Amino acid sequence: MIFEFLNYRDYLKSKLGEKGARTGQKKALSEHLKVHTTLVSQIVLGKAELSLEQAEGANAFFGHSPDESEYFMLLVLKQRAGTQALESRWKQKIDQMRSQYLNIGKRIEPEAEIDPRDQAKFYSSYLYGAIHVLVSIKQFQTAEALAELLNRSLKDINERLAFLIKLGLVIEKNGRLSYGPQHIHLSSDSFLIKQHHNNWRLQAMQSLEDPAKNDLHYSAALTLSREDAYKIKDSLIQNLQQNVKVISESKEEVAYVYCMDFFALK
Repeated sequence: MIFEFLNYRDYLKSKLGEKGARTGQKKALSEHLKVHTTLVSQIVLGKAELSLEQAEGANAFFGHSPDESEYFMLLVLKQRAGTQALESRWKQKIDQMRSQYLNIGKRIEPEAEIDPRDQAKFYSSYLYGAIHVLVSIKQFQTAEALAELLNRSLKDINERLAFLIKLGLVIEKNGRLSYGPQHIHLSSDSFLIKQHHNNWRLQAMQSLEDPAKNDLHYSAALTLSREDAYKIKDSLIQNLQQNVKVISESKEEVAYVYCMDFFALK
């Protein structure tokens, strides 16, 4: 996520690599910007700066949202600032925008929040969440493809799609489905969180009936010291954080369910 970065060059390194890494992406960006690949490498290594026109071209190349585009441009403006006062001005705007975006609760305007009744409907079935993520994958961007994959009737899928489209979670354009502009987030203290976890754990249990080759299931009751229990919990959290970062930067090709349990027997 671009809002994790305070320097546009670090962001480019994460997307393109450095010192010869991911040269295909560098070449594609250079072609998009109509510059030599050497210049892109120099920019990544800190030997040259992006012009504002090139920054706008990079926004288009990376497919940045309006907020991401504005943030990326601010990073470039800060780096190109010729005085400390100007640099401080851009830094203040960067800090404000970053703080607002990283606070999930503020990323949705109060008037745009999903109605509690609609939230309850969304979390009443795993299918709404499944459809929501699946439309990010090209081969599942039609109702017919979703119905076949999820083994549901086309009528059922179309009814669920109508609900998701109404909420702005999915959009349909030229017969293709994709992510909508709306977001849905469930806090850990929500009364719906139990239902959310139940939905996906029931699907995990269902997958045991006909396991795929790449499925992974592990269950065990065990005893260990309190200190080691803490270490395992900490390790699981760190692993989760690393995996979430990988997922956020990963291309949408396949859909998986991620469930993790580690709790004390009462």
